[in-house]
Amino acid sequence: MSCNHKFNLISEFSYQYIFPLKMSRNKKIPENIKNKITTIWNDYIKSDKTVLNTKGQPINQIDTERLKAIVDIKKIIQDFLNGHINLYEFKTDLDSYNKRNNLWGFTAAKGQMFFNLLTKSSESNPGKLSDLVKTCISEPTDLLQAGDKIDSLEKFASQIFNNAPDKRKAPNPASSGYFLSYFWQIHNYEKWPIIYTSLINAFKDLDLWENHNTQNESYQFFYKLNEDIKVILQNCTKNVVNNWSAEHAFWNYTGNPHVAMKKEKQAIQAPAMTFTENKELVTLVANFDKNEYLIPKVARLVELGQDSDKSGSAKGSEYEKMVLEIFKQLDFEVCILGQGKGRNPDAVIKYREDHTAFIVDAKAYSNGYNLGLDDRAIKEYINYHCPLLKKEGFTKIGFIIISNSFKSNLDSFINEITWNTDIKRFILLTSEALLYLLAYKTKDKLSVNNVIDCLISLGNKIQAEEIIGELEDV
Repeated sequence: MSCNHKFNLISEFSYQYIFPLKMSRNKKIPENIKNKITTIWNDYIKSDKTVLNTKGQPINQIDTERLKAIVDIKKIIQDFLNGHINLYEFKTDLDSYNKRNNLWGFTAAKGQMFFNLLTKSSESNPGKLSDLVKTCISEPTDLLQAGDKIDSLEKFASQIFNNAPDKRKAPNPASSGYFLSYFWQIHNYEKWPIIYTSLINAFKDLDLWENHNTQNESYQFFYKLNEDIKVILQNCTKNVVNNWSAEHAFWNYTGNPHVAMKKEKQAIQAPAMTFTENKELVTLVANFDKNEYLIPKVARLVELGQDSDKSGSAKGSEYEKMVLEIFKQLDFEVCILGQGKGRNPDAVIKYREDHTAFIVDAKAYSNGYNLGLDDRAIKEYINYHCPLLKKEGFTKIGFIIISNSFKSNLDSFINEITWNTDIKRFILLTSEALLYLLAYKTKDKLSVNNVIDCLISLGNKIQAEEIIGELEDV
């Protein structure tokens, strides 16, 4: 159904009564942009109000599921505010719940990862952070108080970030607005919109967004713009349009990385993922060009794996070196293994701070890796290196195979390994996925803990689309 794009006086009067003129944005939305907004809404309606997650899978009845989840999340928040659980328990409980019910995208860089870095950076004085978090995540009384809360958290995170010798291990202050608006929406979803990256991208595409110096200014502008857009849609539909409906419509427009970008500057190359087993063909597009965050030394990993001109040994050696260089850039301690007694994998990568290590084997197979006779070699690697790693104090040991593609998922073999050995996680990781992991790590200043959490939380095989779906800011 097409919409009448003109405001009626009654609705506009009601809007100004509820939201006084001093809260209005300085600029009125031009008529041609209003028309685009209503087109975005009509396209969303034509899609049967389908909402996809960052992995391209439909979320059935997302609003109903969110309402159910809000009950559970409110209990977790209340337990923290009442002192029944401490800051660390709150962080863990929230992480566990959202990983099972990822309905707001909180598991990505601006949500849980930001929270993890905040707590990690405040271990010397957790009480101060706990008090701040309790104050800030409580629902504001109005937009002015919301801004004060954002200012407080941004200032706190900025002090850590500016003084950190390694910015990758510090919380990014630019995450403050998203982080807090998530909690406020849990308290009152009808009042508080979440400042998603995807919505900002959509507003930029419509030439509606203005950059600001602080997170407070950004959220104030975002909140008022969101209200203006809801009024346009309400006059279009003659029905109430809430924050979620507007969010879904714009997510369907450009926020969803599965939707083709409409401007040439956004039309960056991305992997095409073909699925079997009756799964739909999906092309997943990250909201950035990964090559901007990769050094030339490693950027050719996929092309090298596809090269059929080089001899197998020369290609394998170069591919292996490139893979291990990437793990060094991911901030792992990389122990390259030479040919000594018995057979060896390519390397063991370690993160001593978390007692975590992975045995790594790189496979430069042009036509996809298949286990073949490697099962015996892999078991030898595990039987030899796991006892040595345990003696060094590594309690969490995994195994990673990297290749351009895999001919099978190796499920039965992986189950046998994880059941009968000290390997806790066996990972099949594509070359493209490894490059995207490095790109996100560089772009979002992810810590080694973030990288490990991403790897162990995803199923096999891990392709680029899983990395994008897990780490792309929503």
